[in-house]
Amino acid sequence: MDRDKKWGITLLVLVGVCLAGIAGLTAVVDPFFHYHKPLECLSYPLNNERYQNDGIVKHFDYDAVITGTSMTLNFKASELDELFGVHSVKVAFPGAMYKEINDNLEKAVAANPDIRLVVRGLDKLWLLEDADKTGYDKDSYPYYLYDDVLYNDVYYVLNKDVLCSHVKGVLGFTCSGQKSTDFDTYGNWMHAFSFGKDAVDAVYHRADRTDEIQEVTEADFEMLRENLSQNVTDLAKAHPEIDFYLFLTPYSIYYWDNLNQTGTLKKQLAIEEEAIRLLVEQENIYLFAFSDLFEMICDLDYYKDEIHYSEEINTQILKWMSRKEHLLTKENYREYCSRIYEFYTTYDYDALFMPEE
Repeated sequence: MDRDKKWGITLLVLVGVCLAGIAGLTAVVDPFFHYHKPLECLSYPLNNERYQNDGIVKHFDYDAVITGTSMTLNFKASELDELFGVHSVKVAFPGAMYKEINDNLEKAVAANPDIRLVVRGLDKLWLLEDADKTGYDKDSYPYYLYDDVLYNDVYYVLNKDVLCSHVKGVLGFTCSGQKSTDFDTYGNWMHAFSFGKDAVDAVYHRADRTDEIQEVTEADFEMLRENLSQNVTDLAKAHPEIDFYLFLTPYSIYYWDNLNQTGTLKKQLAIEEEAIRLLVEQENIYLFAFSDLFEMICDLDYYKDEIHYSEEINTQILKWMSRKEHLLTKENYREYCSRIYEFYTTYDYDALFMPEE
């Protein structure tokens, strides 16, 4: 019995030592930057936004942030840095609603008092959504990386996938002589897709036309106000020292066709105008919009589907921002809204789908 007991204790000790070694290795390498910024002796692949963005904003050195959904993944941080004289990180969340992006920004501001510029895309698709709605599967979300509870870090430091894929990935990246992923290429999907009318037509399913025109209601306006207040303007009001450069995402003409087909075009235009009115009231918010650049919106060579545009537009957006071009103000936003209302409510959408002669 004594020998069996000693063998059992020895086995437990060995298992404990192995687990401690695995946990220690994961914590030291820290591929998700949960505990510290990247070690200078290692090269880190950036390839998983929802697992790495939280650590990036908490531990990296920066004074500017690029954020948003997949509409912002093709931004190049180096271009922002050159145009604005900043040192930025890009932390985009594909498919995110406003809340998830704002939550990350709040953590960034709390962790880094040096932030002076935020560039953020506001997807028009999510203007009219519940303020607390998120764009992720709550059952699979890595909450253990986002909270301050230590005991649930076991899901990180003793995670087989983290060890075999991500820790191993960092070590493999380093041993192969590769450099850490920069914030120009982090998440950039530009070269994974085709662009142009054929590409858009291949994935666009035109809805049947309805004669029922949806009207905007006071409940809609109240939802919009709550969403913008909680997830956009409250943070700007709390931090007047930060400039928030926001832009409404410039979707293609096919997006507007879908609104027209489904009877929601005038409702969306009304929602956008109210959103703009609310946003331009905040002094440290600089709001840009590009839906009146009709030639660009109608040029499908810039698009891979009805909403996703190429990095050429991302680059141009930064240039426009740096020159304060297409900036909406309390004085000019109504004129902008009138231009886009006139264009999109009278456009010949059926012509987009006519066979070429």
